[in-house]
Amino acid sequence: METQRPRQFGSRLRIVIETNAARDKAEVLLASLLSAQQAVDRQEPPPFSGRIVSRQSMDQAISSTKRLIASLNRALE
Repeated sequence: METQRPRQFGSRLRIVIETNAARDKAEVLLASLLSAQQAVDRQEPPPFSGRIVSRQSMDQAISSTKRLIASLNRALE
């Protein structure tokens, strides 16, 4: 029984470390998406339909990344 505890602790620690790393990567991705969104907003608008599609795609990517970060934060609590 004693040999199981260190293994379980090590496994949990590994999961926490991996979850932290995933959250850190997601936060970098979110910052990059927000920066790209600002850059696109400052540019001349492309044809009307393309602007809507690209804006919706960017908004969806940002929302999805925010949800991912929130989920990872909850997992770490």
